[in-house]
Amino acid sequence: MTNPHSSSSSSHILFCAKSIGKKREDGTWLFRNVDLEVKDGVLTVTGPSGVGTPDQLGIPTWRSRVMYIPQRTATMEGSANDFLAVVRKFGTHKKKDTYDDPVQIALDWGVRPELWHSKWSTLSGGEMQRISLAIGCSFHPDILLLDEPTSALDEESCNKVEKTLMELNCIWVTHNHQQAERVSSGGTFHMRGGDNSSPSSLSGVVVDED
Repeated sequence: MTNPHSSSSSSHILFCAKSIGKKREDGTWLFRNVDLEVKDGVLTVTGPSGVGTPDQLGIPTWRSRVMYIPQRTATMEGSANDFLAVVRKFGTHKKKDTYDDPVQIALDWGVRPELWHSKWSTLSGGEMQRISLAIGCSFHPDILLLDEPTSALDEESCNKVEKTLMELNCIWVTHNHQQAERVSSGGTFHMRGGDNSSPSSLSGVVVDED
C-alpha cells in the first residue's frame, strides 16, 4: 500500500460514502448527511465521546476490501490462534492466496509468540489490541477502519504500532488530537453531536501531503 507521507499526484479513490447516517433508538439522528472520499493515506476522525465516531466505521459493508478493528474485541473462547483461524474462514477472506504472518507483525510490537497459544481471556487489553491489529494487517485490506487502535498501549508499544499503521491506508478514529496530528497524512475531521435539527457532518477528501 502507498506510504501516506510520500508525494503522489496519481492517488486514487479507495473509499467513497455518500449521504450516510445513523439514527438513535428514539428516532433522532446520531449523525446524517455524511459524505466521505478517501485516497491513499491515513484519515483521522476525532470527536468527543458519544457523538458516533465509531459508528462511522461500522456502516460500510465493503467487507472484502475493508477491515474494521474495534477498540475492544469481544471476549471469546479459545486462543488467539483460534481467533485467527475463525477470521480466515470468513467468506470474504477465503479467496485470499497470501497473508503476512500476524505472529511476526505482533512480535515487532512486543507480543511474544507463545501468547498466541494462551486463552484469549487471559490476555491483557494491550495484548488483545495488538493481536487483533496484527491479524487485520496480515490480510492486506485496501483500508483498515480503526477505532482507538492504541488506547490500551503504553507509549513504546503505541509508537511501534503507529509506525506500522502509518504505512497503510486507514480511517482512524481517535480522541487523542496529538495522535491525530502525528499519524494523519492529509486530513483530520472533527465529529460533533447531531440531531434532526442540527446533524453532524463529515465531508472531504484525504490527499497526500506535497
